[in-house]
Parts: sequence; structure tokens; C-alpha cells
Amino acid sequence: MYIDFSKLFHNSSKDHSGGGTVRVPKDDSQWPDEWKTTYYKDYPRFEKITLDRTTPKADFFELIAKRKSDRNFSGKPVDKKTLSTLLRYSAGITTRLSSGRARRAHPSGGARFPIEIYPIIFSGDKDISAGLYHYNIKEHSLDVLWQRPFNKTDIGELFTYEWVQNASLAIVMTAVFARSQSKYGERGYRCILLEAGHIGQNIYLNAEALGLSCVALSGTRDKNLEKLIDIDGITESVVYGLALG
Repeated sequence: MYIDFSKLFHNSSKDHSGGGTVRVPKDDSQWPDEWKTTYYKDYPRFEKITLDRTTPKADFFELIAKRKSDRNFSGKPVDKKTLSTLLRYSAGITTRLSSGRARRAHPSGGARFPIEIYPIIFSGDKDISAGLYHYNIKEHSLDVLWQRPFNKTDIGELFTYEWVQNASLAIVMTAVFARSQSKYGERGYRCILLEAGHIGQNIYLNAEALGLSCVALSGTRDKNLEKLIDIDGITESVVYGLALG
């Protein structure tokens, strides 16, 4: 018999009566330290590429009107300055507060920030070679995980759509589930997917402002991507991908 687990999950995560959510005290002095800590994934032993800090200008309402999914990829490398702007204003830190906390380009349920960003560069240049990278949000840099070429066969093993093979890069989002779910339980899973969507829209708007074609992907080969990134697919797993160029 077929069971629609999506309906079961949606119902069980509606409110605290479902049993799968965590009761969060209104008094934050009762919260465990974990709920008050912002976690940043880092690769301390890996080489880093420092990204540019730009202050671009664009007409927000014009970008909304022009935003579209566009597969017209040139395959040419995206330069470092453009990638820096794209990452910072899609998922990076935009303001540092006097309290020591940082405000990012997107909302996050309970400021848990469960999403990690992995750019996969298909067309590299002298500044950023083809390869797999992790966006180090805290330092606004790229952790160099694996510099290597990606041919059409390689890209086809990661994404189902043939036209992704003409893109300059892909941005893959993963979720570290415990960051949100330790505080919000099953409800936290909803927050995670919503946050990925917020970032995805930011990427679209940034791409439009920067003159890049952009397409969100449902056709990600998650297990192959998780093997490439070297994550277990359980505590951290692929949740979203976009192709750009």
C-alpha cells in the first residue's frame, strides 16, 4: 500500500501537538548554548581563496520584473569579482552588528543557518580553477576542496539535465539538519527547505543583476553529489542546486 509520507510529515510538524516538534521556552535564558551558537563549517587545513568585497548597485524592482530561468549558457568562466558578489549577496554576511552577531543576505528560522554552499566550477580561469569549493561564509572566501576539470560526462553524473553541461558553474546547497532540528524538531525541517528557497531567489536576483543566466534544478543526482562533496547524506545532505553561466 502506498503511503504519502509528505502528508504525514506536514501534519505532524504543524504545531507542538504533533509530538515531533520541540517546545522552545519563551525565556531565552533557559535555552541551551547550542541554540544560541551560530555554527560555521570550515576546512581549516585547506587552501583558501579570498573573495572580493564589492558594493554593487541595481534597481531591485527591475530585477524582480526581469528575473527568469534562463538556460542560455555561454560556458565562459565567471570572473572572481562576479562570483564574489553573487555569493556574498545571496548567502553571505552583509552586516556585522555591535553585539558581535552577523546579519546575512537571507532570513533563517531562529538564526540557525543550516545551509552550506558548494560552488562547482566547470569553467575556470587564472583566479579560480575548475573544481569543487566550499563558500566560507565567516571569512568570505572559498575553501579549495578539489581543483580538477569536469567534462560533460562528469557533469552528467551530477545533474540529470544535459544543458547543465554548458553552464559555467553550479551552486549546490546542503543542509546540516541538526542546526535547525535540535531546536525545532520536525518543524525545523520545514525551516531548512524554506531557507534554501530564500537563498535560491537571492541567487536568481544576483544573477540577473550580474548578467548571468540562472536555472534552479530539481534534477540533482544527490548521492553522486554527496560523494563528491564527501558528506554522509544523513547528517548533511544535498537539498538544492542551481546552474549558472
